Amino acid sequence: MPRIAPLLGLPGSRTAVAVALCLAATLVPPAAALAGVAPAGEIRGWVIDRTAPAHAVSRQTVLLTIVERGSSAERRTLSDADGGFVFAGLPVGGIRAFLVATEYAGVHYESERVVLTPDSPSRAMTLIVYDHTQSRSAVRETLVFAVVEVVPGAVRVSVIQRFENPTDRTVVVTAKDPFRVPLPAGAEAVTFLEGWRNPQVGDTGITDAFPVRPGGAFVSYAYGLEARHSVLAVPWTLPYGTARVEILVADVGPRVAGEGLSRAGTVSEEGHRYQRWSGGPVPPGGRVAVRLDGVPGVRNVWPGVVAAALAIVLGSGLALALTRRGPFPRWAAPRRRES
Repeated sequence: MPRIAPLLGLPGSRTAVAVALCLAATLVPPAAALAGVAPAGEIRGWVIDRTAPAHAVSRQTVLLTIVERGSSAERRTLSDADGGFVFAGLPVGGIRAFLVATEYAGVHYESERVVLTPDSPSRAMTLIVYDHTQSRSAVRETLVFAVVEVVPGAVRVSVIQRFENPTDRTVVVTAKDPFRVPLPAGAEAVTFLEGWRNPQVGDTGITDAFPVRPGGAFVSYAYGLEARHSVLAVPWTLPYGTARVEILVADVGPRVAGEGLSRAGTVSEEGHRYQRWSGGPVPPGGRVAVRLDGVPGVRNVWPGVVAAALAIVLGSGLALALTRRGPFPRWAAPRRRES
């Protein structure tokens, strides 16, 4: 059998050692692999301005937030000439998530939460941004959705309102001329949920200067109304009008009537039963309401009702359905009453 050294044209002893080391390197896995250490993770992507003509955004600050076990850490980088960015050497696995964001023309844009696993240690994404405008002429309110829960002596109302922006520019609303969401007289314990920027409660309701990105935006909130008498009206005044109104009223005893609304069946969700009332379109400045006759007396506290109502409004995936501009959520389709 010919010797390896002559075949390679190198001195025998040194060549044999070199070849042996090479073979060992290819046949023996690294210590990290033997120990089961996960590979380093990576998130890469591009910042793209989708306002026509679409183009890459260079030298844009991109922020990576790492959230794990109640704490967070941040990394920053700048996009290159092609709008590209890379975050390398990221931890993989465990209970952690990554969020990529940027501030463009005064508006915050962010990705969905990203999880890196040993099987998928790298992710690629496009971070979409838009030019901005202060003209809100194209913005329309397209949906008001609410859940009305009844407790002794009061009701708790949880609301989602959606605004549509069919243009390719983000509408930036200023604090001097904010959006206004009226509240009924006597509204109390107002809770802000999703979509707000810096909401303020005043005599005219809620005001805020949240941006409306192309496609649209939604805001959600909740409030309470005390029932001083057994009959209680829950109104919605709509300064921008709306294309559609959907109200779910807890079917727990009080008789319900609609003003500008029609009965549209019964909805069951997670053991709760609701009357569904639908209406629209409503012109700018229009009003709809539900009237409850027979609200039980004795004032109760809010927290348990808040949890129940919010679980129905947000926990059932409604917000996602609204942002996708789909039909009324499948879970809220009218169902036949159980006998």
